[in-house]
Amino acid sequence: MRTRPTGFALLALAVLLGAGCAATRTAPRADLEVRVRSDLGAPLNADAGWAGDAGEMVTVLADRPFRIRFEATPPPGDDVWLQARRNGGPWSDAEAHDFPYPEAATPRVSVVSTDAYSHGAVTTDRLGGSSRPFAAGAGLTLRAASPAWTGAAGAHGEWEVPVVIRRYADGPVANEAGDRFTFRLVDGAGRAVSAEAAVALAIAPGHLGGTFVETPARIGPFQAATGDLHVILEPTETDNAMMVVASDDGGATWREVDGPNRPAADDLEGVGAALLGGTIHVLHQTSDAVWHHAFDTADAASGTAGWSQTDVLVAEPGEPPTQTAALVARPDGTLVGVYGAPTNLRLKTWSPEAGWGEEQAIGAPAPSLSGVQAVLGAGGEVHIAFTGSDGTAWHLRLRPDGTLTEPQRLAGDLGTAEADAGAIAPLVFVPETGETSVLYRTADGVLTERRVRPGGSVTPPEAVSDRDVAQSPIDSEQVAADAVAHDGAVHVLFVQEQTGRLYRASRPAGGAWGSEEVAQAGANVQWVRGAVVRRADGSVVYGYVYDAGSNGGTGMNRYGEIVLQEP
Repeated sequence: MRTRPTGFALLALAVLLGAGCAATRTAPRADLEVRVRSDLGAPLNADAGWAGDAGEMVTVLADRPFRIRFEATPPPGDDVWLQARRNGGPWSDAEAHDFPYPEAATPRVSVVSTDAYSHGAVTTDRLGGSSRPFAAGAGLTLRAASPAWTGAAGAHGEWEVPVVIRRYADGPVANEAGDRFTFRLVDGAGRAVSAEAAVALAIAPGHLGGTFVETPARIGPFQAATGDLHVILEPTETDNAMMVVASDDGGATWREVDGPNRPAADDLEGVGAALLGGTIHVLHQTSDAVWHHAFDTADAASGTAGWSQTDVLVAEPGEPPTQTAALVARPDGTLVGVYGAPTNLRLKTWSPEAGWGEEQAIGAPAPSLSGVQAVLGAGGEVHIAFTGSDGTAWHLRLRPDGTLTEPQRLAGDLGTAEADAGAIAPLVFVPETGETSVLYRTADGVLTERRVRPGGSVTPPEAVSDRDVAQSPIDSEQVAADAVAHDGAVHVLFVQEQTGRLYRASRPAGGAWGSEEVAQAGANVQWVRGAVVRRADGSVVYGYVYDAGSNGGTGMNRYGEIVLQEP
């Protein structure tokens, strides 16, 4: 009898079950039947929630667990084990790694958990293929092997296994739409004891998968002149590589671009990015160093989308309390990067001719500065906001001549826990009014705005909503809110702390915040980042990526849009 996996973990494929499609039937082993169940929560022995008829190849969607029920004839006293293969490749043992948050590894395919029954719960004779005497098998949940079967020789039993196929998996590797996966049960000696279940992979519209980057700063979607959208993600929680996923059809489908040439630096917690001349520049702070990566979109001078620069050392400021980074592209073709240091923040400017210049310290008006955000203002001026560990929020400006203004204290009522370091949302500059909107979460959960006027004066605090906003819901040191400006108005997305619902609110130029509306229902949202995007039809939308409930794991990132201007 087996006690642990003996094969390799399968390539990770995100799969969401859809309705069964008319398809080829798999060749059964003798008279044994197998059936796919799309409803993960259906009772173990219910005749409900099936994805298709027995033996049909059905379609499943990436990153959506499903169940497979097998008739099988293992030797008496033996256990059974799930095996899988992708696109007709070799069979491998399927290990148990949960979804969406796996503890140790994120393989292409794995046995996951279900709340519908406990591991080892007895099955009844539900399938109708075998005429042999029946002896109860078991339902599996987050276990690779079943309990020992108590049936006699010549009998058959039924087993049910919850499974997920992931979009991205450790490696990093990807499963693609159209991939075919086949499953079977084997006994302790590795011999097939069931028929084979076949599924075809599909990817739901707007589904990205992967793991979001734990940073307060902007990481997309960045839109090229071609209309292509780009977002920085990690493939899995257990494989912290940096990847850029892109969509050339308005956010309906996404794929990684130039995966073989990804940056080597991982630990993606302090990441800021900016689009300059068709290239997405990335400032990346790890515990020990700050790195500069560059990804060319199709608009770049190279004419080819992919990584044009990786792992260029910017600085080694010493380990900050929390990794943080922000990056701004200026009209003169230079970049301004701000990153963390042990007690304060540091600033450097980059030009294509000279690279990174001398490091400049941002004075410490409060202890342990962090949570930096930055945005381009008028005339090449850069607005910078950050938090202190004493619950304060600050703002200053980098003038075009390279000098810094004195820090202005914006608030003193932020939280003081480590998770509150990223309490400031991405900054928004409104060119129609010349104001910079600084949105931050106070310790009591209120998302608050102060506006920095062109002359440097600051408006009084104004609450965006009376709903409590989530702060660092999955240990990400960032407020669960985002903001953009369009046509003089500021638009905000935020996650309500108690419910995980994603709300939208807006404020017209010179006006007050209006009532909020639900932007995403039925999802436990835990992160959101967005940008103003122009559709092919000429309409303008607030395009955003959100985590629909991964709890820090993998496979729940999706794309949505809010129309700001009709064509």
